[in-house]
Amino acid sequence: MDVLMEVAASPDGVRPEPAPLLQRDDLQWQQRRSGSELMRVRGAYRNPYARDRARVMHSQSYRQLQGKALLGGVDDGEVFRTRATLAQEAAQLARGLLRSLQHLHSASAPWTRLLPEPNLIEAIAFGRQMGCPAFGEAGEVALNHWLQADGGFSATAQTLRLLARQEPYADQFGLDPSRRVLLGCLSHPAPRRLVFSASGAAGRPDRRRPPGCYYDADQDVVDWALLPASSSDSHAFMLPSALPRDGQHGVAGWGGFDASLIGVAEAIAVGVHVLEDGIRLGLVTAERWLRLKPDPGWAAAVELGAPSQLAQALFGSSESARRRAVGTLINAFIVSVEVDERDDLEEALLRYRVCLLTEAEAFLAQLSHLVHEVVLGAPGVMAYQRRGGRCLQAVAEAFWDDPSRLLPEAQRRVHDMAGSTGEQRRLLADWLASACDARVLRWHAQLVG
Repeated sequence: MDVLMEVAASPDGVRPEPAPLLQRDDLQWQQRRSGSELMRVRGAYRNPYARDRARVMHSQSYRQLQGKALLGGVDDGEVFRTRATLAQEAAQLARGLLRSLQHLHSASAPWTRLLPEPNLIEAIAFGRQMGCPAFGEAGEVALNHWLQADGGFSATAQTLRLLARQEPYADQFGLDPSRRVLLGCLSHPAPRRLVFSASGAAGRPDRRRPPGCYYDADQDVVDWALLPASSSDSHAFMLPSALPRDGQHGVAGWGGFDASLIGVAEAIAVGVHVLEDGIRLGLVTAERWLRLKPDPGWAAAVELGAPSQLAQALFGSSESARRRAVGTLINAFIVSVEVDERDDLEEALLRYRVCLLTEAEAFLAQLSHLVHEVVLGAPGVMAYQRRGGRCLQAVAEAFWDDPSRLLPEAQRRVHDMAGSTGEQRRLLADWLASACDARVLRWHAQLVG
């Protein structure tokens, strides 16, 4: 069956919009590790990617993202920016990038058949944030330090583990997502053993952030996700672009087509939408904005205007003018999207990568630097995260010291069934990483004081 033939009526009698057509050569990317059927007799109006999106959206890990603040310490509810907000913005921006690729590039380009449908975009955009622990980078550093002898912790690696193993839906297969969703969530396709530097993890606590990678123990999941590709393509795809050296972690190579699309969308969301929140919170000033230097030719081509013109709208008293200026910034990046390729790979989903024009990428890098320095690096945000990271590590130690009496019954059963001490620590970290900020602080007050 090349396409879905049945459209079921909803209970209220309204016939839902049919799912996008799926071609026969897509079937290998729609497969699930459990081997469950791609199409169902009932509910066949949903294709596999629509079901993936629903599974991610209704998962416990995704719901907890609403309580994981991105600007904790400075956000008193005025902007209410969380990891869930970032995921939603990335999904929306990815749709815009998709439309730009469809309408501003030749329909005969070899990568046009790869363009994902909206359900697939949202499943990946939402899923990629699931592995982020409470308190952002500080929480990631805390759990990585606590697990340093047991394989470490990484938010990007945790995402893959949750999707493929831990999040409850299908026994032993996590949410059992489609192969293409797994590949799209593999934002850093390198095993930890190839990019981790022990000397790089031995410095100051605030510099112990783990490398982007997947866990060595999840190699079988990655191998399965890459089965449609040749062995030479899979090997080249998993090789780091930079190996660890001089006390620094290595760097994974580029992700596949879908991962790069969502990656660009996430970068725009941070560079523009978090910047907007920084302006509203008084963290970004017009003086700091005017130091930015976009390429004049590119700015004219995308009708961006000079920074001084945007400054009047961004920092003026009119909220409507600010929103329009933000829209102008977003559009400038959306229409600057293009597709690059690697000559050493044959599989199309690995060979092609969505990126921005050089001038647009350079300006987005300036925005990102500004955001990380002034907004995400604001003293209030850093103090909130640092305190939260210490609380998270202290809570992990407290539960580990007396799991039989302190862990809830369900988690205690999981702990007791683990086959080794290392597995017990990993499962405890899984549970703690899924908790929202408020829950970690409540545990800390109860267990540590």
